[in-house]
Amino acid sequence: MKIVKPSIILVRPQLPENIGMAARAMDNCGLKKLIIVSPREIWPNKIALQSAANSKIIVNKAKVYNSLNAALSKFNYVIATSNRKRFLQKPLKTDFHDLFESIPQTKKTAIVFGPENSGLSNEDLMLADVIFNIDLSITNTSLNLSHAVLILSYKWREFFMFHKIQPNYNRINSNIALKSDFLNFMDFLKGELNDVGFFYPQKKTKGMFENIQTMFMRSSLSKTEIQTLWGMIKKLRKQS
Repeated sequence: MKIVKPSIILVRPQLPENIGMAARAMDNCGLKKLIIVSPREIWPNKIALQSAANSKIIVNKAKVYNSLNAALSKFNYVIATSNRKRFLQKPLKTDFHDLFESIPQTKKTAIVFGPENSGLSNEDLMLADVIFNIDLSITNTSLNLSHAVLILSYKWREFFMFHKIQPNYNRINSNIALKSDFLNFMDFLKGELNDVGFFYPQKKTKGMFENIQTMFMRSSLSKTEIQTLWGMIKKLRKQS
């Protein structure tokens, strides 16, 4: 089996020219799949096509979604990029070699970039398996969106193509489930916990459940493991 190339996801991009230049950066490095979530400007967009230069086909084939959860549903592993300090209980990496060594190489991977003015929100990061920070000068840690896409795309190509890295099938997360399976289980679990009065006080429900979801995310659950947990909870509910 060959290594699966990652898809690039742009969340709420503001400037269509950045979308086009991001597509061009991807194409420079051999990445072809672009996903856009809730672009600010009307789509499809002529400026994005013009900015893509010879990479217009990537813009024309880009998939557009209204929510990040929907965009991530068919992926197994999610890398979220951020240059802000986070207090989420998620793995944080700054080393490219360490990042690419950790991903399930034969599964569908998404690399997610946030909007130009603010980056990804904490809510955007809930389905991320790892947060990656490009280590830059402390005098200016902000990158143009297309530059960030170029750096991640090039480093991916350098790691997997230049070094001829072979797929490693013995990874802990090699059987990680699709995010759609994970989200369905989370919806089921939240409903069950709500029914038994677990969330108290109610005003803390959102934060409490985010902590629970993050805990399960760190386990890199397979589809079989999710089905087992689902069955266990159903059985316990029947016995109560």
